[in-house]
Amino acid sequence: MFKRILLAIDGAAQSPRIIATAGELARCNGAQVHVVCAVDRAFTMPRQDALEYPPAEQEQHQAQALVDEAVVQLQPCVASGAVVAGDPARAILREAEKLGCDLIVIGHRHLGRIERLLDPSVGQRVIERAPCPVLVEVRE
Repeated sequence: MFKRILLAIDGAAQSPRIIATAGELARCNGAQVHVVCAVDRAFTMPRQDALEYPPAEQEQHQAQALVDEAVVQLQPCVASGAVVAGDPARAILREAEKLGCDLIVIGHRHLGRIERLLDPSVGQRVIERAPCPVLVEVRE
């Protein structure tokens, strides 16, 4: 049923469960997993510039470490791993379309009414605009 799964991670507490879920789906369906971690464009800089702005270097390093760890855990089902730049929801959707994914696996954080007004959920925006089904892993 699913052949290309996009796994969007961000290092949240539910990330290990999301990774495990994507891996199980991949194994059951003979699918490949593409792992992405979206980093705000303000923190994505060429290597030489990032050295002059330590928060950017740290953000990129942490994102790459998350992707690398997920790639190791998902062997042999993983097809690629990447840190992508931009608004997280848009970056995730762009990657899903570019890679021709037929499922997106993503986490969800619970926001209160005011928080949703001030900072809409990435998961909600992905669900609303996704070109394919979205599996949302909810934190317990």
